Amino acid sequence: MNVRMTRFERPLLLYATTLVVGSVVLFFLATKPLKEKIVAENDEIQKFYAKTENDQRKISRLPEFRNQSVMIGNDESKLRLMLPESRVVDFIREVEGIAKFTRGTVTIAKGDSLEEIRKATASAPEGDGKSDGKVGFDPLKGLPDGKTIGLTLTFSGAYADAVDFLHKVDTSPYFLDVLFLEIRPIEAERDSGAIRTDVFSAFGTRIPTVVKKTPSDRKVEVVLSIVVYLE
Repeated sequence: MNVRMTRFERPLLLYATTLVVGSVVLFFLATKPLKEKIVAENDEIQKFYAKTENDQRKISRLPEFRNQSVMIGNDESKLRLMLPESRVVDFIREVEGIAKFTRGTVTIAKGDSLEEIRKATASAPEGDGKSDGKVGFDPLKGLPDGKTIGLTLTFSGAYADAVDFLHKVDTSPYFLDVLFLEIRPIEAERDSGAIRTDVFSAFGTRIPTVVKKTPSDRKVEVVLSIVVYLE
């Protein structure tokens, strides 16, 4: 059975078809930017969560980083630099600066290198006292090989300042070893005296007085023999 459309029904069908197609096109045109925006917002949210997770992971590792920092700080004093041969004079000036900073004076003399000391020790006859009376004692045992320069430092000052000087030299950033150390007391200085006068005497009487000092204030002389390792 054939159904015929009237002339009024044909434009109505065309209009409905056009309306449907237009609606579909408008829907896709309207939803595409919205979809892209949703995707972009989702990416930003994912980045935010990833950054937050990364920050939380870093925060959780702070105790580990703190422990590493403490370990590095503790080991820093153990690090030593080989002294360039061209900077030996600078090292001597640095030692003189340390003595001045610790309120003392120092004289520096060139000594034997580690190689020269080893040769002299090997060629020395037994029982000549070089072992300090200790059987089997070897002050050079365990010292590394290498090019060195020997120096003898003689520091004069208060005992407490001498201890400070020794500590600063021993913990200097340069690779060195102490071979010999001797501390000698310096005779106590006497005051020039005090003048006492009275109405019965035309002249003052000088009374010698000794200034009492604590052990840390007493003057000492420290002789320090070291070898500095060179590059």
